This record gives sequence, structure tokens and C-alpha cells, in this order.
Amino acid sequence: MKYINKEDLIAVIQERLMLESVAMSPGVELENNELLNNIEQKAIDFAISYISGKYDTEVIFKEETPVRNGVLVQVIASIVVYRSVRRNAARKVPEDYIQLYSDAKKDLERIQSGAMNLINCPKLTSIDGTSASPVYGNNTNDNFFI
Repeated sequence: MKYINKEDLIAVIQERLMLESVAMSPGVELENNELLNNIEQKAIDFAISYISGKYDTEVIFKEETPVRNGVLVQVIASIVVYRSVRRNAARKVPEDYIQLYSDAKKDLERIQSGAMNLINCPKLTSIDGTSASPVYGNNTNDNFFI
């Protein structure tokens, strides 16, 4: 795993339940599980799709030295846990994991809207070094005024 680690997952789900969800035998390290790596990468891509308009995601999720932020760690860990539990079609996903996933998506929406800021994460900047903010307009006005 490149952004989250075993401790981040265990903060969301018990280790025994996580091992069962990804069908691993006890004693095998969670960090070396190819399935979890794949789920984590998709969760990172999901998070990037929300925050890429405000934050420099290439720096935040850099392979060698990612910028770890508590909110992003919690969001990605929650998504990974939900998706790893969800892949087991033999049982329904418990309501608390569905709530974790829902809360993670809401947090990403808040970050995207600017209601929540990521501390110590680099924002997108324009060529002159100022913070780049998207321009919003109202297209419901017949005269197309901003």
C-alpha cells in the first residue's frame, strides 16, 4: 500500500475481520496483499477525482514520499475497508461499513466544495504562484452575466 498502512486500516476495522475480508491467512502482512493494493489504488483515484480541482494530487499521492493528511487517510482507509468487505458476495455489508463509506464520500464532497480544507496539503497554484481557484458562473441567467 502506498498511502495508507496496516495501522490506518486497523483503526477502521479489526485486523481479524480485515484478514477475513481479503481471504488471507493469519500472519500474512496486510501491506503486501495485492488485492488491498489494487483496492487502495482505486480508492486513491476516487479521492483524486474529487479533490484534483483544488489540491496538487501529484504531490499529495507521490509514490516515494506522499503527503499524509489525517482526513485523507481516514477517507481512503474507510473506502478500502468498505470495498474489501463488499467484495465478499456471500454476506451483506454491515450498516456501519456502509455508513463509513457514505461519510467518506461526504468528506470528499466537503473538500471539493471548500467547506473543509486539507491541512499541510499543497493547493493548486497558477504560473505566477498564486492559489488557483475555479471560476463559477450562473448559467441560468438569460443574459449570461457572471
